[in-house]
Amino acid sequence: MSKVRFIQLLFIFAMTIVALPISAFAQQPTIALPLIEASDKPEIDGLWTTSDEWSKASLTSLNYTDGTQLVIRAMRDGESVYVLLEMPQDFVVDGHAAVCFDTLSDGGAYMNPDDYCFVLGENLREFHGDGRTTLMQQIPLEPDVVADRGLSGTNSPYRSASDHVTYEFQVPMDHIGADRTQYGFYVTFDTLGQTTNYSYYYSWPDSKSASYLRVASPRAWGIASTSSDVEIPEFPLHVVGAIAALVGIMAIIGRIKILKP
Repeated sequence: MSKVRFIQLLFIFAMTIVALPISAFAQQPTIALPLIEASDKPEIDGLWTTSDEWSKASLTSLNYTDGTQLVIRAMRDGESVYVLLEMPQDFVVDGHAAVCFDTLSDGGAYMNPDDYCFVLGENLREFHGDGRTTLMQQIPLEPDVVADRGLSGTNSPYRSASDHVTYEFQVPMDHIGADRTQYGFYVTFDTLGQTTNYSYYYSWPDSKSASYLRVASPRAWGIASTSSDVEIPEFPLHVVGAIAALVGIMAIIGRIKILKP
């Protein structure tokens, strides 16, 4: 292969990397699970019991195209994972919310038996995957899983025209793998759309649907991490590595050209 042809192939390789969509290299969105003292664990009653109840939790906020907002707070105390879902523009407790954990953090196209979802409506129910579809199979609820929903008012840092909907979950770490440093993580909820009279279904990672309350393929879930360092790199490592390799090869070619008699 001639040197010119080799350089042309390298150029095509570089252009292919640049042309790929960002999603091809995207890091999974991550929610931190900071460690708190047992004395700081929240009361699972479906609302902000005190103004500092969730102050030590991580904070993730999403704003959807119809004006609906979702606020996720999460933390752990060594025994349980605690999750607060808050909808500052939803004023009626009439929907459902779910938190899901991929306990092996192995993704996949289908819901597997290690993928757990806890769905709270009028009652709390537990679902696991069947390994064949993205549908969930209901199983008996783990007794130590606790959740409640309600309306939060002035104790919440989010001021609304009226008290707004909140969901609280407590999931024992022994149930989802106490030795894990991260879990696949997914949140979904339904509420009346802010610009129509239809119910919509929202999720984290960011998605909105007019279909039934559903759970996305685990490979599209985010991560809940117990690590103290969960920052997402500004430049995906795949891209950095590929560009570095390309620059190195080009430098070698240039050096060879210079040294050639």
